Amino acid sequence: MKDKLILVIFLLTILVVVGIIFKSPKVKEEIKIDNIQNVTKNERLIVVDFYDTKTLTINDPYVTFDVKYPHFNNVDTSFNSNIENLLQTKIEDHKKISEEYWKARYDTQTEGENFPKVPATDADKLNFSSDFTIIQSNSSYVSFVFKYGGFSGGAHGYENIVSFNYDVKNNRIIELKDLFLNDPEYLTFLSDTSRKYLKNQLTSISEEEKDNSDPEALKEYIDNMISMIDSGTEPNIENFSVFTFTPDKIKIYFAQYQVGPYVIGMPEVEINRQ
Repeated sequence: MKDKLILVIFLLTILVVVGIIFKSPKVKEEIKIDNIQNVTKNERLIVVDFYDTKTLTINDPYVTFDVKYPHFNNVDTSFNSNIENLLQTKIEDHKKISEEYWKARYDTQTEGENFPKVPATDADKLNFSSDFTIIQSNSSYVSFVFKYGGFSGGAHGYENIVSFNYDVKNNRIIELKDLFLNDPEYLTFLSDTSRKYLKNQLTSISEEEKDNSDPEALKEYIDNMISMIDSGTEPNIENFSVFTFTPDKIKIYFAQYQVGPYVIGMPEVEINRQ
């Protein structure tokens, strides 16, 4: 009888252990889902001590630099490395294009133009700059946008924007789909919402503009804007790849030329998460 009791206790122990093992992944997943919805209670979205502003000093014969980027103190080192690697790549690309532009400009100058072989002063050089806007930096999440650009030759300068979203507690990158775990049609929702907002903002014509504009030219402008907005907001992940989030809002950032001509810049659309 004693041996049978020991055997029963042993089997029950195994069943309990197995049950814990199989339940653990589900518990972890539930925690992950909750974390995307809320930050730590009573904590501010931006905790200043959690990040520092870094700068770079770069000497180059063709380009001046004004470089700022964030360094976060409560994340895995690979996250900061990703930021720095992106910045270094964009700097090297800009330096190369700027040098090629300057040399081509020098080689093709007309007689009497007196274009210098290299810029004489910093004021004559091309330029590159970068900066960032923090949306969240706390013990739960990092969410920010990083802008970089400048002038490397051509008709005008350029500006690009990328976003970084990170789950601090689980040491992982947050993707847009993580914010819509129960909505497989989230891209259609973002597309419809963004189109409605952008068309309202970019194709609304005042009565004064109607009175002072050629009707055909006005119609062509509106048709072109609608076409660009529709194309740039197609429900695919590439069109909504730059985003930030808070517990209440998601903000989508559109690139230059994505939903309109250069003159409109880089529009933003803020969407309620509820």
